[in-house]
Amino acid sequence: MKKELFESKLSNGNVIKYIRLPSGTCYHQETPEKVIRILEQLRNRGAEIRIFYGDTQTGQSWHDEFDVVGRIGRSTGSIKIPLLVPMGDCGGPGLLDHCIIRIDSHDGTLYQHKKFRVGDMALSKGTTKGYPWEVFIDNVLHARFKLNSQAVKFMDFMQGDLFAM
Repeated sequence: MKKELFESKLSNGNVIKYIRLPSGTCYHQETPEKVIRILEQLRNRGAEIRIFYGDTQTGQSWHDEFDVVGRIGRSTGSIKIPLLVPMGDCGGPGLLDHCIIRIDSHDGTLYQHKKFRVGDMALSKGTTKGYPWEVFIDNVLHARFKLNSQAVKFMDFMQGDLFAM
């Protein structure tokens, strides 16, 4: 894959190193080649996907709930970065493409870090009034829900079920 390397200096003095592809899309220099290839294919197809962000050394998920489902788009301007565009919208947030540890589609998992880990999830009935259902990840309380079914859907979503939430 032919690519151009360049740097962009931010207003706060930080520098981001990018790779510009022949398509014009720019990816963070630390983004794995396989992730770049998959995201470019997805950008051309317009398929709905689920992104998992996390620690790229350990494969541990950051447990993001929002701005993780959509199709791959691209920003405008001189540095065209990949965006995650919710279905039905025409714009969305920029991807932290160098922090992607898994990419799921309706067809299954397209990419997964070799050490990918969401964590051990458990559901229990707590004592909090109004929100009795508690979801724990690695024995740490992560979320509370009014209904058991909401908690189960949340757990399914956190593990990759695009249709859960």
